[in-house]
This record gives sequence, structure tokens and C-alpha cells, in this order.
Amino acid sequence: MLRILLAASSLALAAAPVSAQAAPQDYAEGQVWQYATRVQDTGSLVKIQKIEIEDGRPVYHVSVIGVHFANSQNASTLPHLPVSAETLDASVTHKVRAQGAFANLSVEADIAEWHQVNGGVLSVTLAKALNDVDVMLTRVDTEPDQVVAS
Repeated sequence: MLRILLAASSLALAAAPVSAQAAPQDYAEGQVWQYATRVQDTGSLVKIQKIEIEDGRPVYHVSVIGVHFANSQNASTLPHLPVSAETLDASVTHKVRAQGAFANLSVEADIAEWHQVNGGVLSVTLAKALNDVDVMLTRVDTEPDQVVAS
């Protein structure tokens, strides 16, 4: 369900502006980064799972761990967000060596589904994207009979 919500909503998020946080970086698959988190997500990390080129631009398929959503008491994992270089440039703060925290997290099925539904690419900061996901999850939990679409 979360994958479908993210695929449907990513096109709406893609047009939002980003503000510069850090200078552009050289990104590679497998890198783990600290990023400018929301207050409730302090200590959260992002990992670049896969890099693809779509329409001549890189798409970074990332996973985020240590996220706290409003309707959950526990930290959670967001396995797949397709983001732009601008999103990473505006969000990441420091590369870390904490790949073990993402142990055995596979995103291939999520990426395949993203391709199947022609999903968009987020160009907002990671903190903004997580806020938007939090709002969508809250709507689904409070309005289960409603169809969430952008």
C-alpha cells in the first residue's frame, strides 16, 4: 500500500522547489549518509540503493531508516524513495560508514513497481518528503475507505 501511495504522490512532489543545503556531491550506490532530518527523526540515515538514468538525469533510489511516523510508536524504515540529485544535495550532510544498519533491505520489487506505474522523482528535501509521507499515512489510517490519489 505504501509503495502505491508513494508512486502516485511522487509526481505531485516533483515540482516543489528545493533549497541548497550542501555543495553537490559524487554519489554512488551503497553510500550511507546523514541528512538534515525532521526533529523526530534525529539519527535517521539514508542509503543510496540504486542509481538509474531516466531522461538523461540520474534517479537515486534511496532507503531511509530511523523514521518516526505520527501513527507509529517505533522508528521505521522507508524502503524506497526515488529522488533527484537536487534532493540529495539539499539534504545530505555527512557520508557515514553504517551500511550494516540497512542489512538485507531489498528494494528491487519497489523499483520494478515504480517503473511499472511510471512513478515520478522527488525533488524536495528528504525531510519534506518524509513529512508528506507521514501526512499520507495518517490520511490512510483515518480514512481507510478513501482512495488516495494525486
